Amino acid sequence: MFKHSKITAAILTIALSACASTPRNYVPVTTQISYPELSTRTTVSIGSDMLRQGTATVTKGIFLSRENNVNNYLLSKGFYPQIGEDKKWTYHAFQVGTGLNGLGGVTLTGGIFGQTMYPQSILASKSEQKTCVKDGFIGQNVCDTENGFERVTRPVISENNFQQTLIYSGRVGDRVKIGYRESSGDMARPAFSNEAEYDLSVSNEIAYRGAKIRIIEANNQSITYEVLSNFNVQ
Repeated sequence: MFKHSKITAAILTIALSACASTPRNYVPVTTQISYPELSTRTTVSIGSDMLRQGTATVTKGIFLSRENNVNNYLLSKGFYPQIGEDKKWTYHAFQVGTGLNGLGGVTLTGGIFGQTMYPQSILASKSEQKTCVKDGFIGQNVCDTENGFERVTRPVISENNFQQTLIYSGRVGDRVKIGYRESSGDMARPAFSNEAEYDLSVSNEIAYRGAKIRIIEANNQSITYEVLSNFNVQ
């Protein structure tokens, strides 16, 4: 199952320079999700996903567990998505300010000359715990080795992501309630949801939009079932 809090509009809301000195050769990975496997006995509790299918995108990055002041560029705690790499460094995006939704942000704190330009990118060394800022004025790196970072992979919402889900909503007498939800990474397209009821005295097999499920046991705590076909009828 794919359980993580998602970073919304991660790349689009991040301040980045168009300078050629920052490579942009990293592409987040999009994978197919299909849970659970067909013809496998599965038990989930009420309110849980019975079936999920679609696509999900994850991106590499670094996580700073505390604020880090690098030559008067204040890096907030948070996740900095990767946008590129070379032999020595990985390059990372940031939000302007303190950062939102778990993303890392950069604030200009002044210093002797008083910076007025945000950096081109955040750099992380591949060989040591060194975090650098590519200066927005002259493009040189200013670095810090006192505060480390962690390399992690996080979900990110992409406009190409689309997921369909069936959710167990409980049982009343011989009837079970199954919720349906579909969502898209495109923020202009709101999530769609619906709920259907099925009479188990008529059949222990239910179907919704191509998905077929054989119910083995159901009560108001959990449901045990096998998926015969998923939404894409595979």
